[in-house]
Amino acid sequence: MRRGAGGRRPRSREVVVLAAVLAAGSLAVAWPAVAQGPSLPDTLDIERAVRFAMSESPVLRTSLAATDRASADRLAAWGAFLPTAGVNLGLRRSNSTRSTYEAQEGPAAQLPERLSFTSQSANQGLNLNLTILDGGRRFAELRRSAASFRGAQRRYDDRQRAVIAAVRREFLGALRRQELLELTRTQIVDREADLDIARRRYEIAAVERTDVLTAELNLLDARIRLLSEQNQLQVGLRQLAVSMGLPPESGEGLVLAGEEGMPVGMPDIESIVRTAVTTDPELAALEADRAAASASLWSARTRYLPRITASLSWGRSENFGADASLWQFNPGDTGSSFNISAGWDLFDGFARETQNAQASAARRQAEEDYRRVRLEIERDVRGFGAQIEELAQTLELLDQAYAIARERLDMEQQRYRFGTGSFLELQGAIDAVQRAENSLIQRQYDYRTAWSNLAEFMEGRPGSP
Repeated sequence: MRRGAGGRRPRSREVVVLAAVLAAGSLAVAWPAVAQGPSLPDTLDIERAVRFAMSESPVLRTSLAATDRASADRLAAWGAFLPTAGVNLGLRRSNSTRSTYEAQEGPAAQLPERLSFTSQSANQGLNLNLTILDGGRRFAELRRSAASFRGAQRRYDDRQRAVIAAVRREFLGALRRQELLELTRTQIVDREADLDIARRRYEIAAVERTDVLTAELNLLDARIRLLSEQNQLQVGLRQLAVSMGLPPESGEGLVLAGEEGMPVGMPDIESIVRTAVTTDPELAALEADRAAASASLWSARTRYLPRITASLSWGRSENFGADASLWQFNPGDTGSSFNISAGWDLFDGFARETQNAQASAARRQAEEDYRRVRLEIERDVRGFGAQIEELAQTLELLDQAYAIARERLDMEQQRYRFGTGSFLELQGAIDAVQRAENSLIQRQYDYRTAWSNLAEFMEGRPGSP
C-alpha cells in the first residue's frame, strides 16, 4: 500500500520490480516505431504512392520469392543433364580382444591369455554417374521448368499491375472522401451564414422563429456529416496505407494531392481489346502454364520408356598393421570399375497411368483457365469503356444541373435577404445545390476510377488520374 511522506520508503525489491515494469512498458511503446515501414510525407501524390507500393508491397515480395524458386527449379532441370560426382575418404582403426576359441569338439575353450588385435585401413574414391537415356524425361522437365519460370515472371508483372491498380483505386477513393470533406466544411460555412441572416431578420421581426430553428438544424446536420466524412476519410487513408504495404496507422492524418483536370476523349475499345489479349501479363502467365502442363504430360509419358545409366568409379585402399600411423593418405592398392545398366518398368501398380491422367487433366485445366481469363479480359475492357462513355455524358448533364442549381440558390438568397422569398424556398434551393455538388464529385471520381481500371489493360495510361 502506498503511504504518505511520513510512511516507510519502498523496499529495494519493490523498486526493482517497478523499474522493470516501467522498462517493459517503454519497450512496448517503442517497439511499434521500430517495426514501422518507411514514413510517408505529409502530402502524398498518386505517383509517389505507387513508388512506395513497388518497394514495400508484401504481395510483390511474395511473387518475387516465387520467381526465385522457379529459377532454382530451372537450374536443377539443366543440372539433370550433367553427371553426378562424389568423392570419399576414410581412415579406420579397430581394436578387439579375444579370450576364447572354438575347439573342434565341445564348447569353446578358454585361452590361457587374452589376445589383442589391432587393424587399420585407409580408402579414397571417386564416383561418377550419368543418365544416358531416360525416355526424354529430362528434356520434358527442362521445357516444363523453363515455362514455369516464364509464368512466374509474368505473374510478377501481373502482381505489379494489380498492386498499382489497387493503390490508384484506394488513392482515388480517399481523395474522393477528402474532397467531400472539404465540400462539407464549405457547406458548414454557408449554413452559418444562413443562420446569421435568419437571426438578424428575426430580430427585426421580418421572419418567424421557425426560420431560425430550421437554420440551426441545417447547421447541426452539416456538422454531423462532417464527423462522418472525417471518419470515412481516415478509413480510406488507412486502407491506402495497407495497399502500399505499410501499417494502417501510417496513413492517418495524411493529405492527398490530386492532379487537376479530367481524362479527355473516348478510349478506342477495339484497339485496347486487341492489345490486352496479346500483352496482358496474366494471360502470358497462363500461356506459360499451358506449356508447362504439356511438358509435364510428356514427362509422365516417358515413364513407359526404358532407362540407361552408366557409372564410373576409381579408388584406392590399404590395410596397415598396428604399428603404422593412422594418418595414411597414400594407400597403395588401387581399383576401378565401369558399369552400364538398362531398366524397364513393366508394371508399377498403375502409378504411371495415374500420373498420366493427372498430367492430362492439369493440361486441360490450364487451357480452360487461359480461355476463361481471355473472355473475362474482353468483358472487363468493354464494360469499362461503356462505363466511361456513360459517365462522360452524365457529367455533362450534372455540370448543367449544378450551374442551374447554383444560379437558383443565388436568386433565392437574394430574395430572402430582401424579404421577398420564404425560408422554405431558400432551403429547397440549398438542398438542390448540395445534391448537385455531391453527385458531381461522386461521378467525377467514378469517371477517373473507370479510366484507372481501363489503364490496367492499356500500354499507356490516361494523362490524369
